[in-house]
Amino acid sequence: MPNQLLPTMLTLCNFACGLSAIYAVFEQKFVVAILCIGLGLFFDAFDGWTARKLNAVSAFGKELDSLSDIMTFGVAPAILVYEFMLKQLGPIGLSVALLYSIGAVLRLARFNAAQSHLPTFIGLPVPGAAIGLLLSAFFLPPWLLVVSTCLLSWLMVSRIRIPHFKKIEVYEEEAHSAH
Repeated sequence: MPNQLLPTMLTLCNFACGLSAIYAVFEQKFVVAILCIGLGLFFDAFDGWTARKLNAVSAFGKELDSLSDIMTFGVAPAILVYEFMLKQLGPIGLSVALLYSIGAVLRLARFNAAQSHLPTFIGLPVPGAAIGLLLSAFFLPPWLLVVSTCLLSWLMVSRIRIPHFKKIEVYEEEAHSAH
């Protein structure tokens, strides 16, 4: 149990970053919201790594990680992009923001239910989609942002195989220690 404390705390920091990003959007502090999501990426990268290094991987940790990812990479970016740009498109903008969050929830549920053991991702991981969404919001006009957001939503739930770098790292470590 003590081994699980550090990875759990890192995961909760990811969650807190997502929630803080949403609060920042409410205050129209978009740069702060982006920084919070970026910091969430940092915590998300290291919670699983820390759990593996401490031999503290658990079903609880996997679920907590996905719940945190929904907040930081599924809900916070959608709210940010909606307030920043999609709001001006009225119901279409809201629908697209909702579509993105729904895609993220479906992606994470499918990953936990059937794919966490696979050496590749099936569909675009939610943190990658969040990065794509934020970049799209700053470089595309509103109607192209709609197209980009719909594409990212589809990619999250698609059957496209994407390398799972964390699994490659684990497999390389296991192969190296076997020699």
